[in-house]
Amino acid sequence: MKPRVLFFSASEISLPCLSFLKACTDIDFVGIVTQPGRAKGRGQKFSLNPVAAWSKDQGIPFLEAEKMDNGIYNTLKDWQPDLIFVMAFGHILKKHFLDLPPLGMWNFHTSLLPKLRGASPIQSAILQGETVTGVTLMSMVEKMDAGPWIAQGKVAISDTDTTETLSLKLAEKSADLLRDNLTKLLQHHCPSTQQDDVQATYCKKFCKEDGLLEFSNSAQSLACQIRAFHPWPGSYFFKNDERLIVHKAHVVDCNSIDEPGQFYVNLQGTTLEVTTGKGRLSIDVIQKSGGKALPITDFLRGNKALFEHP
Repeated sequence: MKPRVLFFSASEISLPCLSFLKACTDIDFVGIVTQPGRAKGRGQKFSLNPVAAWSKDQGIPFLEAEKMDNGIYNTLKDWQPDLIFVMAFGHILKKHFLDLPPLGMWNFHTSLLPKLRGASPIQSAILQGETVTGVTLMSMVEKMDAGPWIAQGKVAISDTDTTETLSLKLAEKSADLLRDNLTKLLQHHCPSTQQDDVQATYCKKFCKEDGLLEFSNSAQSLACQIRAFHPWPGSYFFKNDERLIVHKAHVVDCNSIDEPGQFYVNLQGTTLEVTTGKGRLSIDVIQKSGGKALPITDFLRGNKALFEHP
């Protein structure tokens, strides 16, 4: 009888791993546990999350769990999993869940642990100006992201990577780790490395309010923030009571010191620069609330007056 494998996830970052497991002939991929779909958009139209939608399309049983209670536990027991993988699931799992599969429960965490334990390792790596991050395949324990790991894969962060693009790289790296280590896990032959808690760093869960651009910060840190918070929660500022969302920007000066928050449009109306606590930031793509994201030249064509000095 083939080993029975489950996967817990609510994010599209896990799709390369799911695709690999579906194609794997060494296991019985028996199901997926995910979170319920949500109502989205102005019309509040209900939709499945990307993992549930993929499962439905591929004909793989899936279970939507609002919370990990005894009912979910009993269902999982009936599925008799030998091995469970977890990635971007969004639920805290108690010990009786962790102890359920005899071959263990293993998490793909998108940082090089013990660095950046917590809910937002991808965003935080970009926000902090890191040039390298990665994925850690670790055994799950009750303490958050603290279990021993069996494999890590490094991923370079380019100076144009956003959370969206970096997530794609980390998704593929996770599938590579799964491909390289599945046989070891199935054979229960997976030497592990204990994490050094002294070296651990942590990251917070971000909210929409975190996206406010504080122009007293440096141009470099603001550019990192804009990349880290794209596509969510987004980076924004207010001008004449208008909320403006910045999708893309770049540093044009790292060292100048001027009064922060002063905007300058060139004579041709093709660039918009803003002074910061250190250096200048040039805004490339911007959006009014409720409007479309526009290249700065197109945006200034109808909104130049917003930035004209009185």
